[in-house]
Amino acid sequence: MLDEKDLWKSSYIWIRYYGYSCVHYDKERQEVWLANKQKQHVAIFKTGSYTSQSLEFDKDRIFEHQEQINEFLKIEVTSYDIYFFTQKPFNQAILNVTTPIQIRFHSVQNLKNLSKKLAHPIAKRHLLLNNRKSHDFYKNRVLNQNLIEKGMFQFTPVTFSLITINILIWIWATFFMPHHTDIEIIDLGALAHFNVVHGDWYRLISSMFLHLDIEHLLLNMMSLYIFGKLVEAYTSSLKMLGIYFVSGILGNLLTLAFNTNSLSVGASGAIFGLLGALVALLTISKQYSQKTIFQLLIAVVIMAVISIFMRNVNIIAHLGGLIGGILIVYLGYYYQISKKAFYWLLGVAIVLTVMLLVKIFMTPSENIYNQIIQEQMQKKHYTQAEEMIEQTINRNYADDMTYYLSGMVIASQKSKAEAIAEWERGLRNFPNSVQLNYVMAIANRSLGDNKSAKKFIKKAAEIAPENNSVKILKRELDD
Repeated sequence: MLDEKDLWKSSYIWIRYYGYSCVHYDKERQEVWLANKQKQHVAIFKTGSYTSQSLEFDKDRIFEHQEQINEFLKIEVTSYDIYFFTQKPFNQAILNVTTPIQIRFHSVQNLKNLSKKLAHPIAKRHLLLNNRKSHDFYKNRVLNQNLIEKGMFQFTPVTFSLITINILIWIWATFFMPHHTDIEIIDLGALAHFNVVHGDWYRLISSMFLHLDIEHLLLNMMSLYIFGKLVEAYTSSLKMLGIYFVSGILGNLLTLAFNTNSLSVGASGAIFGLLGALVALLTISKQYSQKTIFQLLIAVVIMAVISIFMRNVNIIAHLGGLIGGILIVYLGYYYQISKKAFYWLLGVAIVLTVMLLVKIFMTPSENIYNQIIQEQMQKKHYTQAEEMIEQTINRNYADDMTYYLSGMVIASQKSKAEAIAEWERGLRNFPNSVQLNYVMAIANRSLGDNKSAKKFIKKAAEIAPENNSVKILKRELDD
């Protein structure tokens, strides 16, 4: 037996799973109008008694007011589906028309009958689910025009997929992969300037899915749940995914341009991109109330306060992502209303991106592996430093400083002779290294071999004649 709750529940299913919005409710006619602006489609849910004449009148009413409907919805509606909830079936075929617009009638005797018209498996299951939700629950959801609240109950598969992927990767990294040292974190796919300029561009994306502790993961997933759902509900799944990745990449590019000596992981840049996109969407649409702004501000403040207590917060990525999200939305907006403004904004975006890339590649890149090795040496963790040196050499990331540090570790742990052998190995790979020639001169002088010491310091002086340390040692040896 159909009742009014079924009408509201069906309307709710269309809103939650198919991206419709309630645009009109006529209590006297017992009908709810839902519109999907992207599909240029209107779904009308009706209940109550009818006659053949009243059904024809419903159709004529649409034809007569088509211009006003389009003006009210700010789209050109191309098709209508009218779902009439009734125990008395009627002949749908004689009512349906295809020109000048398509209007289709559907006689709905029960929810099972209606479910056959649904292709979405989750929506179909939800429609048939015999839950205890009240008539008022569904009615309030359908009539709710608050953008934040409406967005939160819509079905958003991309948001849930991204959250699931992030959680699964965190479980994999935490329980099945080594992740305690910086080198191990780099191996997982963290963002590092040195690696990216050496060709590891995949890190612009891989780093967005890495979280090193549960607090970091929970904060980002909570934020993704809120802002991801809102942006996906307000735009579309594909557009939300595009905003997420482009914003995250822009945030990472900005990080690489201005932060060359540290590692970066996390989805924060992409999430701030969603926040920027949401702010831009609300600003453009002007469909916001004080309550909407207040709710959004509360979410932002909570994020900001929690971030204060997080370690190693990447403010640069946050800023880059925020700008990226705003930029993407305005590009889409101006593409629709002003091609001139669109191309101008696109040109600005391209110029800024090129400038970032130039900055990234023009900034001297310190070998982050050497930096990590030095940190371990300062802590007197020589065994770990030795392991990291071996990994660095095996991965072909070693330079002359790597061999210098390796020799220093060997000298402290083994013998000076073995250290000299290591520095000689480094010189075979980097014969023009000032650092290695200088340390070889020091080492040979300490062994009393001034002839060899002079040979190495002479080479160092030829390479770097203005180096003060080299000049002092050369002067001492010449005397």
